[in-house]
Amino acid sequence: TGATAYHPLGTCRMGADAAHAVVDTDLKVFGLQGLRVADASVMPTIASTNTNAISIVIGERVADKILNT
Repeated sequence: TGATAYHPLGTCRMGADAAHAVVDTDLKVFGLQGLRVADASVMPTIASTNTNAISIVIGERVADKILNT
């Protein structure tokens, strides 16, 4: 049996440019209109703690951005 204690994250890395990231700093997917990613997959590096609270904050921050635009 194999297992890991790490949660998958970083598959849609957030960054400033499309060459090194999937989403921008507003969590909008590069090259697609009207699509955002708001979960642990946007974290550019692995956190040294549980990702639950961080994921909640990511969701809340993107919700604020959507409501304020």
